Amino acid sequence: MDKKGRLIREVTTQECPWLGANLKKGKIVYRFNGCTYGCIGSGIAVSDKPGKNPFYEIPRDAVEWDV
Repeated sequence: MDKKGRLIREVTTQECPWLGANLKKGKIVYRFNGCTYGCIGSGIAVSDKPGKNPFYEIPRDAVEWDV
């Protein structure tokens, strides 16, 4: 099962230019465990729905994972 997390800060398109829009603090994301084809850099792959594409990269320090 994909881990559920919450953004602990805003993630902007200035910081992550591949995003289509800024992501607000508090947004729920899910750790993406599917194939990322090597396109994730130093961040972490997440999606908006558990186990579903599309995935996108966010900074590791931007999310707090539920235990």
